Formats: sequence, C-alpha cells, structure tokens
Amino acid sequence: MTSSTDKPSVAIIGAGIAGLRAAEYLLERGFNVRIYEARDRIGGRVCQSSELGKPVDLGPNWVHGTDQNPIIPLSERAKSTLHEFGHLCPIIGPDGNRLDQKEADELMNRMWGIIDEATHHSKAHWSSIAADLSLYDYTVQKVSETSEAASNNTSTSQNGAVQEESEETRKRNLLLDMAHMWGTFIGSSIHQQSLKFFFLEEPVEGPNLFVADTYSSILSNLAAPILAANILHLSTPITSITTSSTAPYITLTSPTKTFTADTIILTIPLGSLQRLPPTFFTPPLPSRLQTAITSLSYGTLEKIYLHFPCAFWGSENAPFYSFLSPSYSPLNPSQTHMCCFSLHQLPGTYSQPTLLFYVFGDTSKYLTSSSFLPANATEKERVERYREFFRPYYSRLAGYDGEDPRHEPDKVLATRWCRDEWAGFGSYSNFQVGLREGGRDIEVLREGAEERRVWFAGEHTAPVLGLGSVSGAWWSGEGVGKMVEKWWERGGRGKGEGEEGGDAGTTERREEAKGGA
Repeated sequence: MTSSTDKPSVAIIGAGIAGLRAAEYLLERGFNVRIYEARDRIGGRVCQSSELGKPVDLGPNWVHGTDQNPIIPLSERAKSTLHEFGHLCPIIGPDGNRLDQKEADELMNRMWGIIDEATHHSKAHWSSIAADLSLYDYTVQKVSETSEAASNNTSTSQNGAVQEESEETRKRNLLLDMAHMWGTFIGSSIHQQSLKFFFLEEPVEGPNLFVADTYSSILSNLAAPILAANILHLSTPITSITTSSTAPYITLTSPTKTFTADTIILTIPLGSLQRLPPTFFTPPLPSRLQTAITSLSYGTLEKIYLHFPCAFWGSENAPFYSFLSPSYSPLNPSQTHMCCFSLHQLPGTYSQPTLLFYVFGDTSKYLTSSSFLPANATEKERVERYREFFRPYYSRLAGYDGEDPRHEPDKVLATRWCRDEWAGFGSYSNFQVGLREGGRDIEVLREGAEERRVWFAGEHTAPVLGLGSVSGAWWSGEGVGKMVEKWWERGGRGKGEGEEGGDAGTTERREEAKGGA
C-alpha cells in the first residue's frame, strides 16, 4: 500500500457531516486520509448566514430525537444550545380564519395519531402494500373510517343529521388539509410519500430540538481534528473516478489535478449521485448499485427567513403556525400548505423578530425561479416581492396592523438548495410512490462496491432511524469508516461469507433496513 503507516490511503469526496465523521474515525485508527470538497468551505448543506443580524442556519435547524442520537453529545461538547419549543400551534383555515384552538389541538393530535398508525402499518405490511399507494391515500382511508364510525354512532333528527354530517365533513376536510404538513418534513408532497416504505421515515425517539445557536459550533467541533491534520482540499470538485485491480487502485480527476488512493468514500448528496454523467466512473458501477441510486427520491425543501423591525406576534407565545390550503393567497395558486416558526421564541440572546417559513415541492421551485424574482432585481424589489408572497400569511398572525410599517419584513434571507449544483439541486432523500425495493436500495448503497474499493456515505445510506437527518449522516460516516477498517483487517479482500458490513446502527435498525430486499 502507499501509506507509510502501513494503512491504506483513503480519499473522501465531500466535507459534509458524513465525510467529516468518516475522516475522523479513520484518522483515529491511523489511516492516511484526504478529503476533496467542491465548495470553498466545509459542512455541505450545514452552513450559516448572518445577513439578518444574528446567525441562522441555511441547512438543518433541528436535532431530530434524543434517544442515542450522536448529535446530542457532540452538541454538549461544542457547548451548543438546543431548544425545545412548546406545542401551541395556531392554525389558520383555508378561508383565512383562525380555528378554535381546542379544535386545532384535537385535529393536530388526530393527524399525528394517523402518522403513527401509518408507520406501524408500513412496518408490519410493507411487503404486501402496493407500490403506488401514498401516505395521503392511507390518511383518506383512516379519516373516512373515523367519519363512518361517528355517523353510525349518532342518532338525531333529519335536520340535525344534516347539520352533523356537514360538521363532520368540515372536520374531515380540515384534517386532510392538515395532513399536507408532512411535506415540510420530507421536502415533497404527501401525495408522493410512499406508504409501502413509510417506515423508513421513522425518526429517533425523543423530542425534536431546535439548534438555537445554529450548527456552527457543532460543525467546528467535528471538523477540528480534520483541520488539524491538514488533509482538506477545498474548491476541488472531482470530475471522474477510475478504479483498477492494480495500483494505483483509485484515480481521481479534478479540473486541475489528478490524485490517487487505495480506496474511496463518496459522501456527496443523493441528488448529486443521481446527476453524475455516465462517464464519471470507469468502469461503470455495478448495475444493482446504479439502480439503487436512481430508485430513491430527493426532496426540495427551502427556508425563507422574514426579519421584522419588531415581533408584533410575540405576545401570543406561539412557536409555530400552520396555514391550511390557503385559498386567500393569490400567489399560491396550487394552495400549497404553509407553516412558519417564530424565532422570537428562542431563548435569551438567540431570540430575534424573525419568522422562518418552510416551503417544499413546486413552491420551492417557484420561489427560486426567475419567474418569481429576476436575477437583476434590486434588494428593495427583492424584499417587496417576498412581502407580496408571504403577506397573506404573516398578516393573519395576532397583533398585525397593516398601517404599521414595523409589521412588514425589512430583511429577507432565502435558501436556493434546489438551484445548488453541489447540493444535488435539492435537500435530502425521501421515499416516493412507485418505489419497490426501498430498504434493499439503501442497503446496497450502504454496502457500496467493496470489490472495486468504492464506498458511499451520507444521510441516504444511514440506519433506518437516521435517514434524511444530520444524525443519519453522522452514523453513515462512522459506519463506512468501520467497513473500510474491517475490509483492511481482512487484507483488503471482500467480506467473508455471512459477515456483516459495518453499520453504526443497532442490529434492529439493520434488520428493518432490509425491507424490500
């Protein structure tokens, strides 16, 4: 081998969470590691901006679940501040009027109950569920069953029955509207969420925590040993990879240089993998691995931060708001569900008069298009355009006065991940209708092409409870590090019969991930 430490040289493509954790793991064990990153910074989709005055995350904002989540001890080491929001969620109905809060809470609890039921149903019956069934189809079925049961258990006069049926229909429609909130979790419409593989979306147990001080300190803490080792090549996109059975086993080409290694780990986003040209790998990847890459889906979640001179809504102490099928919004003709979080509710110095809107699917594509905002728009025109689009929403929050200029945004910060080449023109992986072997696809990606010395990591190769999350990216980086280590311990040969490929998740997670095999 080429390493003076008698350990192989490992090339890692991508300096996001997965790449950094893989590098950290292998460095600790004496491997000769180099990281090649296309951007001029580390972190991948983990990055921040201070354009609004205080820093905010452009990528992930949350730590999803706390049970054995590796980001929790990492955040403690980085002295980061994690915040658990309260559960109050005012809901604005399709007509623009606020729902009674008691009814809103009841509907919200019912919706999350259906989500839980769908998860258990998918986990228990994935092999028999039709590939074209969506989470929305399941929601319609469950809501209809509840409506029928309520109707059968009611005995009233004819006029009373008509009124009760009308009321039940109203609640049914509201619940179906509310289900569209799921799009903000996967970056795609609930109509596209596969029911068959919905169990793959199951999160880590425990509360969801907002990273109040942003992921910056967590990222810096994770990157510290990599920066100290001086192994990072920034602004170095890799344009082709050639593998060989003899040294040099791996040849990487960038626009200006050629590099060699003994083995390689690709941690680029799933969307980037799917867009690689046919000539990127020489020889091509195994066909089953190519199928796994193209079978999985990729969401388009974007974030719009609206900063105001004052938090006019703050007296309500509501951390987030939901807007159902907004028929009152002329710039949202598809009436896509909207939701926003109040950063005014963050603790202490992290509080700021800002609303964070999450948008997805066609809305993301529209808000990042030139038809919404021309490239040559001035800053004043830009802010006014976002005001026009979002005013139907923030104007319905408590305390709004249209005559008060402090109640209009003075700064706007909007992400453009679905226009970002190095983000794969999207946000993170999800599992859409039509998918037939989702669990096996993930497993194939996680196993990589060991015989070719090619491995993969990223949130799309994570254990089941971490897919599509920062914790999943971390787990995948550690998992691939373990696989490379075991491969080297076997003398650089393929794994023996019956031997497991390294996985940082539990045995239970590995077994669940085999769904669809």
